[in-house]
This record gives sequence, structure tokens and C-alpha cells, in this order.
Amino acid sequence: MIIEDKDASKWQVALLILLYLSVISMAIFVVMQRHQSRALFVQSEKLAKQHNILIAQWSRLKLEQGVVLNEIYVERKARADLGMLIPKAKNIRMVKE
Repeated sequence: MIIEDKDASKWQVALLILLYLSVISMAIFVVMQRHQSRALFVQSEKLAKQHNILIAQWSRLKLEQGVVLNEIYVERKARADLGMLIPKAKNIRMVKE
């Protein structure tokens, strides 16, 4: 009986050590996962901020494009930079093919 108790006691100690190591390793794993989760959240927030900046920049560019393509703006640039004028009616020729 004494020998059986020692064998049972050894198994209990081994099982207790195994459970203790399992708990410690799971605790370390949880801490690592929380750290990774926080790091990913910070990265996500940075990317969201960058996204908002890019959306604002895109909107400004679209407004600028609308101004550049404006007919009045194009006509002014043609007159000022290229010396172009709207032809008079007598200078307009119709070409038929």
C-alpha cells in the first residue's frame, strides 16, 4: 500500500506540474495576444487617419479638376498664353467631305 501511495503521489505531482506549466503558458499566450491586438488597433487607427487625409486630398483634386476644365478658364488660358481668339463669322469656313 505504501508503494502504491508513492506512485499515486508521483503522478499527482507530475500532473500538478503539468497543469501549472499549462496555466503559465496560457497566461503568457493571452498577454502576447492582447499586445498584438493593441498593436493592430493602433495600426488600424493610423490607416483610418491616412484614409481620411487621402479622401480630403482626392476631393480637393476633383474640385481643382473642375476648375481647370471649366470652359471660361480654358478660354482665358487660350487667349492669354497662346494668343488664340474666337474667329469672326467671315473667317469661318465650312469644310465638306
